[in-house]
Amino acid sequence: MRFAAAKKVLRLDAARFPAGKRAACEISGAPARRRVTRLRARALMLAAFLLVFGARTAFAALSVTPSTFNVVGLDSNNVNSGPDTFLVGALVCNTGGTTVSNITGTFVWDTSNAFINLTGLNPVATDPLAPGQCTNLFFNVTVRRSNSAYNQTRRYHINVTATGEPTYSTPTPREVYVEKLVSQNRNSTQSITGPGSVVVGQTYTYTVNASTATGGYEQLESFLNFPDTMFEVLSISTTYTSPAGATNNKIYADACGWDNNPLSASYRSCIGPANYAGSKAGGTIVTTYTVHVIGSGTATMNSLVYDFSGSSYHYGSDYGSNSLTVTARTPPNVPLVKSVSPSGTQPPGIDLTYTINFSNTGNLAAQQFVITDPIPANTDFKVGSVTTALGGLSGVTVQYSNDGGLTYAYTPASGSGGAPAGYDRNVTHVRWTFTGTLVSGGSGNVTFAVRIR
Repeated sequence: MRFAAAKKVLRLDAARFPAGKRAACEISGAPARRRVTRLRARALMLAAFLLVFGARTAFAALSVTPSTFNVVGLDSNNVNSGPDTFLVGALVCNTGGTTVSNITGTFVWDTSNAFINLTGLNPVATDPLAPGQCTNLFFNVTVRRSNSAYNQTRRYHINVTATGEPTYSTPTPREVYVEKLVSQNRNSTQSITGPGSVVVGQTYTYTVNASTATGGYEQLESFLNFPDTMFEVLSISTTYTSPAGATNNKIYADACGWDNNPLSASYRSCIGPANYAGSKAGGTIVTTYTVHVIGSGTATMNSLVYDFSGSSYHYGSDYGSNSLTVTARTPPNVPLVKSVSPSGTQPPGIDLTYTINFSNTGNLAAQQFVITDPIPANTDFKVGSVTTALGGLSGVTVQYSNDGGLTYAYTPASGSGGAPAGYDRNVTHVRWTFTGTLVSGGSGNVTFAVRIR
């Protein structure tokens, strides 16, 4: 029925053509007329489909690609020297037209090997990505410090999920390969800058200045080992002086086109195409990390620069000599716990005493601390019943409201509002404004009493 309707519309459209245009169509011959008719029919069917099902003008989509070197390692002469933990991760980009949220990466081992394991978080999560934004999901892979770990491998992939999206995965097969890393002084870290004291929930930037041999290398990885229990790396921005003007949004520069497929005959070699002019990257390296603090603790972060060039792998002999210790503290957190005495159902005329206990469970001291509490319905405030245990705070101002908490300029008076002597029916709220600071672990309480009507 739909096809018949489409043919009918086509006949009506043809009837509207001016005579000259109809004649031009007739001159082109029967095959051309049939081709025009088919194209019109398809266009009408597509229009009907879009009318029924709607056109999807904005959509979400993610790209997920490995963002780190497949080679890790231990010092070639002494397995107890140098690095043993490496970042392994994926670059996740929003290639669609709407924001993607609840992005989670899960590291999956595809084979077993006791010499290569994960430490830290798995899975890891990241902030929502707006269209065009990218982020790195990192996992910490640790190599057992043993001579038997050299040339060990372990295959893996990383799954990425998000709200409304299918499960994405990095390519397989791909593996972690443990090499012998030669310590030498041509790679080095000059400085690590950024705050040494941070607050959970806040965002900060860190900058690492490092360098390689002047011309750079075929394969280069340079990173600051942020512990994933404390930091979420939101973005990475790197510049290299070789080649001039080169940039990166990953810690890994695959300059020469590296073969990562362990099933390939050219595995762990340069096969192209080159990703940087001259198939090398390096020189002066400036990397800026934007990080979100997700957990408390103290960590010493080292910068590692290592490479593949010629036929061997190298790391900077200054590893560990230029580091930054960062302490992450939780912000002030002052939960309130309210209780009443006596508890349970009570008859009219009974006084109830309300106690509000407070304590600072965060790492940082609380300032400008205020407690506001309403007077319960069908009760009268007891004049002079307010007490305060400061808990280390230096002082407190107690104020009262008679207009539902809009203003605090009322002075309670015995018998006000028709209440019995010693009580005030006009009081609707009590407010305590503290001065000083409530240190981590500090606690106190406030109390007031009311009479049941």
